[in-house]
Amino acid sequence: MLTHHTYFNLDAYRNPSTGLIWDHTLSLPYSKRYLLADGSALPTGQIGTAASGSVNDFYSKAAAGGTPLGHARSSSSFKGNCGSGCDGYNGFWIFDGAPADAAVLTLASAWSSVRAELRTNQVGVVLYTCAWSDGKADLKKTQGTAARKKVEKSSCVAIEPQDYVDGINR
Repeated sequence: MLTHHTYFNLDAYRNPSTGLIWDHTLSLPYSKRYLLADGSALPTGQIGTAASGSVNDFYSKAAAGGTPLGHARSSSSFKGNCGSGCDGYNGFWIFDGAPADAAVLTLASAWSSVRAELRTNQVGVVLYTCAWSDGKADLKKTQGTAARKKVEKSSCVAIEPQDYVDGINR
């Protein structure tokens, strides 16, 4: 299954307050449903529905500009949401009823005013918030500040449009 694994930090790691992506807003206007995963972040074959305000809800506030990626960080359901020992996201959201050429995902930063939209012919998207980054990978020379030169845990988000994860087996 083809996809790409591009990491985004719309602030280019230059926000003096934080190098993390929890303040970035995410909108998934066609993605109320997502694949349920086990403790290893592998799909179980079951489909869940994100209740309004829940940890995986980036749907209900889409028309209002989205939801901060870190909206549920204080919730007990945030811990382990992306697998055992993982805080954040590493899951697959399904696009339902999106018109052709619609923006099915929008990621934005209020600090940098950068906004990215995704248009795709794929059925969904994997979101991964870099929970397993160990702080050893160097940033590009054009990113970061004198004090911030490494990719930290939760400092980026991967957006991967693709077909159903493990769909061939499920």
